[in-house]
Amino acid sequence: MLHIAIHGTGRMASAIVSTANAMVDVKIIGLAGPQAPQWETGTTWVPSLDQLPSKPDFLIDFTLPEGTRAAAEWCAANSVPLVSGVTGLHDDIVAALHAAAEKVAVLWSPNLSLGVNLLADLAGRSGAVLPDDVPVNIEDIHHQWKKDAPSGTALMLGERIGEGRGGDVSGIEYDSVREGEVIGVHSVTFRMDGEEFDLVHRAHDRSIYARGAISAGRWLMAQAPGYYAARDWLAGL
Repeated sequence: MLHIAIHGTGRMASAIVSTANAMVDVKIIGLAGPQAPQWETGTTWVPSLDQLPSKPDFLIDFTLPEGTRAAAEWCAANSVPLVSGVTGLHDDIVAALHAAAEKVAVLWSPNLSLGVNLLADLAGRSGAVLPDDVPVNIEDIHHQWKKDAPSGTALMLGERIGEGRGGDVSGIEYDSVREGEVIGVHSVTFRMDGEEFDLVHRAHDRSIYARGAISAGRWLMAQAPGYYAARDWLAGL
C-alpha cells in the first residue's frame, strides 16, 4: 500500500484525494495546511506537517510559495521525497527546493499533466526545427483566482522552445487570460511566412494533475536524492 500525505487543502488536494480513493493500492494518510478543507474529505486534517499521524512514502505539495518552502524543509528533515506543483516561486524558495534535494528526491514541475508535458516536448522540438526568428505566441487561460501570469506552465513552454533555439527566448510573447472557472488552456503559435502552426492543450478535469502527481511520486520513491523535472519522470515510464 502506498501512503501519501498532501500539503494543501484546496481544489488540487480535493482532486488528489478523489483520485487516490479510486486506487486500491493508495492511501492518503493526511492533509496538512493552516486552513481546514472546505470540502468533505474523509481524511485526517492537521494544521502542520509536523502533526501528520505517520510518515508518508512521499509528500505532494499544492500550496502557495511559502508553503513550498516549509514542505522542502520538512521533507529534508524527515527523509521524505517531495513532489511539488506550486508555481510563482521566488528564487529563495527554489533554492530551498535545491537544498532539500541534497538530502531527498525532489520533483518540481509547474504542470504534472502527461498531456501538457507532451505539449512541452513538441514545442521544444518545433523550436529546434523552425528558424530562430519565427515569432512565437504562448497563451495561457486559467480561472479568475490564479495569481501568477504568465502561468508556470506557459513559462515552461517558453523555456523549452528557448532550449531548442540555443537559449534565445527573445522572439517569444506571452498572453495571459484569467476568467471564470477555466482549469487550464495552453496554446503555442508559431507564426511563419504564409502559415501558422498551433499546439494546444485543454484541461477538462483536475484529476489529470492528481494522477500525474501520484505517478510522479511512485517514480520518485525509487530515485536517489536530487532535483528532478517532469521530463525525468516521463523518461522513466
